[in-house]
Amino acid sequence: MTFREVCYMKISIQCFGQLRTITKKRYVEIEVEEKTSILKAIEQFKNEYGKSVERLLYNDGKIREFYFIQLDNSNIENNELDEIFVNNDQIISIIPFVAGG
Repeated sequence: MTFREVCYMKISIQCFGQLRTITKKRYVEIEVEEKTSILKAIEQFKNEYGKSVERLLYNDGKIREFYFIQLDNSNIENNELDEIFVNNDQIISIIPFVAGG
């Protein structure tokens, strides 16, 4: 059996609208394992902030269709969220169609 050290990275979740009201922050920093997809990072964010975030973001286990997801200002389609991996210091933006603040 081989031992593989788990490496962690810090990324930021940029919050707009109601997410910003819940978190009380524009940027939330989280630690994720290497080779974490955007979807897994968002799920971790949801787990850290609880049911309020889950109600806003998820519908039948998927990101609600009225949110744009960006990775470092590049739009990501919902069907790509589990295929694109984050790197250290990247920013995932969760933007409602009508974003305030």
